[in-house]
Amino acid sequence: MRRSGSKLFPICLICAVIILGAGQVAAKTGKSDKPADPRDARHEVVRQVADELISGLRRAAEEARAETARKNTLSTRLKEKAAQLKRWWRDEKPKPASGPAVRRLAIWPFWKDKSVVSEDFAEMLSDSLLAELVRRKDPNDRYVAREDLKIVSKDIDEFNQLRQSSEKMGKLIREAGADILIIGEVKPEVDGKTVYVRYRATDARTGAIPATSGWYRVEYDFDRTATMGIADAVKRSALFFRQRLKKMRTVRPQGVRFGESGIQTPFGKWFAARLVNELQKTAGAAGQTINVADAILSKETRTRGLKLARKAATSQMAATPTGDYIFSGRYWVLGEKVDLQLAMKDGSGKTMSWQGDVRSSSIDLPMKPKKTFAKDRQSDKLGPISLHIGSDRGPNPIYHLKQKMNMFIEVSRDSYLYCFYRQADGVVMRVFPNRYHESAFISGGAQQRIPSAAMAFEWVFSPPIGTEMMKCYAFDRDVGEALPRLIRKLDFEPLPYGGLDEVTAQLRSIRGVGIAENSMVVNVER
Repeated sequence: MRRSGSKLFPICLICAVIILGAGQVAAKTGKSDKPADPRDARHEVVRQVADELISGLRRAAEEARAETARKNTLSTRLKEKAAQLKRWWRDEKPKPASGPAVRRLAIWPFWKDKSVVSEDFAEMLSDSLLAELVRRKDPNDRYVAREDLKIVSKDIDEFNQLRQSSEKMGKLIREAGADILIIGEVKPEVDGKTVYVRYRATDARTGAIPATSGWYRVEYDFDRTATMGIADAVKRSALFFRQRLKKMRTVRPQGVRFGESGIQTPFGKWFAARLVNELQKTAGAAGQTINVADAILSKETRTRGLKLARKAATSQMAATPTGDYIFSGRYWVLGEKVDLQLAMKDGSGKTMSWQGDVRSSSIDLPMKPKKTFAKDRQSDKLGPISLHIGSDRGPNPIYHLKQKMNMFIEVSRDSYLYCFYRQADGVVMRVFPNRYHESAFISGGAQQRIPSAAMAFEWVFSPPIGTEMMKCYAFDRDVGEALPRLIRKLDFEPLPYGGLDEVTAQLRSIRGVGIAENSMVVNVER
């Protein structure tokens, strides 16, 4: 980080990333030459995932019992003896001894708009895992009924903002009776014929992860639907939006990103430009004009006390409820095809979506980032506190050289916040709290701006270009004294970590504290 003048900190923002490794399960072989049934391999995956989850959950239960025994000190036993004596003096009946605590577990359904596989396939995986876990469960474990959890997931589906709020989600889950949530992830393989599957167990109260499985490969064929060429996709999607959004006069591109990574690739950048150009061309043929503007929060919005609801802040990028649209998209590379999903959102928050399957062979630009942030983001939005990170250019923003970045962070309740940034050269640094704002305390419901007016620096982008990441952690108590010495001491200075996942490991090793984390990818372009 370099100082320019008295107030300027230019940052070269591009972040190195770690790809998740993947475990593979070999097909069963025997003396016969008959091919193995794919279901056999799938069942073997389920058994191994169950093994790893059960092992981790049992270890966590043993550690919890050991911690309880450790706290059962002499003073505790003396208090119990005093209580027994008081009950004897009052001739009260002794309280029955409490048995081992019952632990309630639930398998969380895949989000309908997040999973790359069909709903039937995802449900089959979770059903198979649930049956295996129930068959081998510990005596004190109980599994939440599917019907109860479906009610909760339906509530969250209907109120989309809850997906961003781990605290509200945790409350709903606990109301359904779950202490431990088992969450599945599915990632497509490049061959388009298989997927990688992993499950993690997460404590709904603290956000701790007592058990996780490795990544396992399962057969799944994506190449089932008819596809179109990329030029046809540009024309079809533009026609779709023009026919349905006849009052469109302004488009604000917010990026077309690779899957859940938040990263805009050369293909994503090219497609966004082509679609906007096609919209303008078709509008011109009809005697109309479509302008292109930045998807950025207005100055008035950013100085208005910084207490904006997330939905309202995003909608503020569009100047009017109709005619002004924010354009964004995501895509997944699935073997021979690319699943492309595009959206136009107006100032009222109403969204129009288009989806198409594109032939991979029709695209000659890089579609996949060299690295992703999957490992750094695997625990995002889990925990007892809702933690949201945004910017004046929206979630996972796109900035150009010499532009300034403003970040907005919000927690659902009073918390202690620590934020870290990884730069282009791989340097990880603490950016909040900092020498200009020394307290980690942040009030619930109010947004913290970085940099705020009181912080005598600005973030300005300079070469090299690429991908960055901001990661924040919210604690339910002050952990200042428990932090590693260098994290406590250094701000805006390199820390001895190879990645943000190493920071996460350090912070999650702090005992007896509730922790939530979230992150934001920053795309830097010329």
